[in-house]
Amino acid sequence: MKKRALQSAVLFFLALIVTYFALTLLVPGWHLKLSASPLTVLFANLRHMVLLKLLIALPLSAVITALPILAEKE
Repeated sequence: MKKRALQSAVLFFLALIVTYFALTLLVPGWHLKLSASPLTVLFANLRHMVLLKLLIALPLSAVITALPILAEKE
């Protein structure tokens, strides 16, 4: 049981990070265009509209985490 919970938690956090980065970098309207170093631009883009991106990324991560559990039950 503990192994499955750990796997689910790791999958959730990985899915959260991937979906958050995807929203940050792939949605053109949410990407800031700054004339600064690439690292500064990356951090600015990660901080821009954090709450909206998290409100979208959290449910997506939960769905991605639930898929293996649902597929196993069938």
